[in-house]
Amino acid sequence: MRAIFRAALFLAAICSAVAPQMAQGRALKAVESAGVLRVTVYRDYKPWSWEENGVRKGIDVEIGAALAKALGTKVDYLFLRAGDEIDVDLRNGVSRGSLLGEQPGDVMLHVPNDPRVEAANDKIKLTAPYQVEGLAMAVEPGKADAAKDFSLFETEKVAVDLGTLSDIILLSARDHKLISNIVHVRGEDKAAQAFEKGDVVAFYGESALVENLAHQSSKPVTIIFPPHRLAQSWPIGGAVNADAIDLAEAIDKATAHLAESGELKKIFASYGVTWRPPAQEQ
Repeated sequence: MRAIFRAALFLAAICSAVAPQMAQGRALKAVESAGVLRVTVYRDYKPWSWEENGVRKGIDVEIGAALAKALGTKVDYLFLRAGDEIDVDLRNGVSRGSLLGEQPGDVMLHVPNDPRVEAANDKIKLTAPYQVEGLAMAVEPGKADAAKDFSLFETEKVAVDLGTLSDIILLSARDHKLISNIVHVRGEDKAAQAFEKGDVVAFYGESALVENLAHQSSKPVTIIFPPHRLAQSWPIGGAVNADAIDLAEAIDKATAHLAESGELKKIFASYGVTWRPPAQEQ
């Protein structure tokens, strides 16, 4: 699929009749006049955004609806398939539109709130972060303490999605002593299934998805965040077109209100995910 996507990018680059041109971002007044805020979210990205039986679900989907409500508009979505780089996603999701000719969003959610992202993409402006993401582990409650330094997995098994940062951390932890007890699967959902069946005592991955899957488990589970030099956290927020400054300011204001009112916490909790607000000095 990635090879196909790269081929599509190449085709779009050489065929100007197919590729949409860079679009000027709609200002706040234009969004309000149209009565619709167009929100870009990722496709098939549980628990953040996905479609099930024709119903759009997810944390980012609900945040997008809440932002639209705060601006006094309806909400529309562009469901974007993730590319190999965030720069490509920002072009398709905000500044240009998708390769299928779909109009870009007024705001794209789930963007790393990192000044380097904005510096590398002069067509976008970042908006306020609304969550801190990282890596988390779901583990049987009585074994949580030993799992915090990974020593538990010198004797017990842990499931992890193959080839991810979580996998790299486990493979390298404790001088590579865990290798024989790491169960590799394809996707965190399969890791959660292994935990549910009792094949492993824990599973490890991106925090929101781990918490969401643990929330659905029929077994008792504890969520921990094992410290490791590679297990960094990162704030996520939104992005708008660089010339839509007033829209960015309105979204920042709306995001702050959603945080202060408890609405963000409520949205995250409905998916079994802990809301971790970014530091105020962001």
